[in-house]
Amino acid sequence: MKKLLIRGSFAVLAIIVILILVVMFFINSIAKSAITSAGSSTLGVDTSLDSISIGLFSGHSTIDGLAVANPEGFDGDFLDLSEGVLDVNLSTLLGDVIEVQQIALDGLQVEFIQRLGGSNVSKILGNVKKSSDTTTEEDAKDKASSESSRKFVIDVLKVTDVKVTVAVEPLSSATAPSTVSISQIIINDIGKKQNGADLDQLMAIVVQSVVDAVIKAAPAQIPGIMMQGIEGGLTNLTSFDFGNVQFDGGKGLQNVVKSISDIGKSSGAKDISDTLKGIGKGIGDLLEGDDKKKDSEDTSE
Repeated sequence: MKKLLIRGSFAVLAIIVILILVVMFFINSIAKSAITSAGSSTLGVDTSLDSISIGLFSGHSTIDGLAVANPEGFDGDFLDLSEGVLDVNLSTLLGDVIEVQQIALDGLQVEFIQRLGGSNVSKILGNVKKSSDTTTEEDAKDKASSESSRKFVIDVLKVTDVKVTVAVEPLSSATAPSTVSISQIIINDIGKKQNGADLDQLMAIVVQSVVDAVIKAAPAQIPGIMMQGIEGGLTNLTSFDFGNVQFDGGKGLQNVVKSISDIGKSSGAKDISDTLKGIGKGIGDLLEGDDKKKDSEDTSE
């Protein structure tokens, strides 16, 4: 009888372990799908994730290999993230609003590419604007629905080791693109004013904050026409729920300017003016050259 009880206990324990593994597998799979779906719908481009591990009992979760593709017409990825760690309040893990003490993202690679038809950053920001407008309309219609998506309240989201390449094509095919390095970007108090931010909003907040920090950290390295498009895109993104944003570009922590209209007034605006003047001068020289060529041909005749 005793042996039967022991065997029965082991059998029950084995079943429990198997059930836990199955639950964790499905939770990880669901979370992975939710993240990639949110990235794709919010940013308007393919988003992939290598792996995610949800810590049901520890509150410590990890993600690896997040990649956000460039919009159509641009090669490669807009954004690549090596790894991330989430520290969640366990008591809220199964609730509608999940409380997160900290999200730490490390090893972020971003590409800023300007072409004749615009920049990849402007297109991404435009996609975010369209997505947020659509989401706002749907939320207004379904406000009474009980099937709303889970939301997050995050004390601190920190991004470390940020590397940004800035390229103007086809010029960069002949010369190496410039590089901007930011040791850390800190976003505070996400979702605290509106009882949480969903995954779509979280994606938008991270992209907006990173782009904002880059143009503040190295305005001289952002071409004027690219800066103009980015500022226009950022100006439209003012309704997301987060606090102040700080960055360290090598001179200690600085606040990101909250008013987008103030960004680039010194160097950015001058670059835009100089760029437009240069384009105008180039067209003038071209037309003048054609007139001189015609006059020369008439004289020779």
